Amino acid sequence: MLFSFKRAMTAIALGSLSLMTVWAQAQTKNWKDRAEYDLVQQIGKEANNQTKLDLLKQWKEKYPTSDWKDERYAQVIATYQAMGNAKGMMDTAKEQVAADPKSFTGLYYMNLLTLSMNDTSDAALDQGEKAAKSFLGIMDDFFSPARKPAAATDEQWKKERANSEAIAYKGLGWIAMNRKQYEEAHKYFVEALTRNPAEVQCAVWAGTCNVRTKKLERQGIALFFFARAAVYDGPGALPQQQRDQMKASFEKNYVNFHGDNSGMAEMVAAAKASPIPVDVKLESKDEILLKNEEELKKTNPNLALWISIKRQLSAENGAAYFGSDLKDAHIPGGAEVGGTKIEKFKAKLVSCDAPKKAKKLIVGISSPDMSEITLALETPIAVCPDKGTDIEFVGSPSEFTADPFNLTFAVENKDVVGLPAPPVAAKKGVAPAKKAAPKK
Repeated sequence: MLFSFKRAMTAIALGSLSLMTVWAQAQTKNWKDRAEYDLVQQIGKEANNQTKLDLLKQWKEKYPTSDWKDERYAQVIATYQAMGNAKGMMDTAKEQVAADPKSFTGLYYMNLLTLSMNDTSDAALDQGEKAAKSFLGIMDDFFSPARKPAAATDEQWKKERANSEAIAYKGLGWIAMNRKQYEEAHKYFVEALTRNPAEVQCAVWAGTCNVRTKKLERQGIALFFFARAAVYDGPGALPQQQRDQMKASFEKNYVNFHGDNSGMAEMVAAAKASPIPVDVKLESKDEILLKNEEELKKTNPNLALWISIKRQLSAENGAAYFGSDLKDAHIPGGAEVGGTKIEKFKAKLVSCDAPKKAKKLIVGISSPDMSEITLALETPIAVCPDKGTDIEFVGSPSEFTADPFNLTFAVENKDVVGLPAPPVAAKKGVAPAKKAAPKK
């Protein structure tokens, strides 16, 4: 989710720019002549934005080398902002940076506008990346002790630098995310949150990027970031309705991933206390099952066999394993686990492809709500069984997808236990029995 253009721009007169303005006003600047002064006074009093923009252009044409050209750029950007013209703002910021590659104001706006304009073209991402790195490159100079305004404390000056750096790292993270460089994006978002914990949107994006890595060990980290976005209630927090939605989604996904809510309260507390995760290791249901695989071979050989198959399918060479060992094989078909022969898998029904005349059943073996297997029936069934119905089956794997994980079995209806009985067909040539006449 992106902040709206209006919301992203509302604080431009605050924070770093306010201190930058204080510093600029402390510099020795002079008017070229009385006419320049009068023109600027006229601009300051003008209420109509288009007229103000025309006057600002006059100022630039008549006094291109004005000592106040940086303030003029800021006025042009602010006027375009009031007009809702993001392109005008970006063009002006780019012009300012072209004139002065170390312009704090120009680079500041380029960084904000890269996100708020939401242009994900290669050219826009390249431009945004260059602006963000250039912005970081001027931090030592701009925030040097010698440039600190007298009105600012050392702590304020340090905080302004951290907030400015967070803006740049946020932009770099967003750019990497849109390039699908998810682990790199994660690192940038962590840098942003470390400098400014109020950049809660970075937590949302960091969670999304960790999910998209598709790496099991990063899913717990993703859940931490989603918890952070849900529970953070300080400056910059998400709206309450969105936080409530994030909380509900986090709790559901936590249980789906981990198997229960053990450890959830501790993760929430950690997310409230810190913007970034420290030593997060949350085991998935499958990891927990795998740790107990030897015990499962004794207590639940059916599940143990499936976990073994799923583990190999989830490995890096899972597609090759499917093609060489599973595709078109008849399984479990008497496979032996811990001395027990498994003739059919035991599963729970999750859903069907249709309420009537269903031809595909989605079932779970690892847990009753996990959609991990599709049974492609030979012939449709009249109605879909109730969710949670016990299903036993044997069949031949025909398709496999790693994300989302799903193994499709081609099965004959006779090899599936738990299907509703087919309707009894009326015998041909036999007239239906007549109802007895009611007794008088």
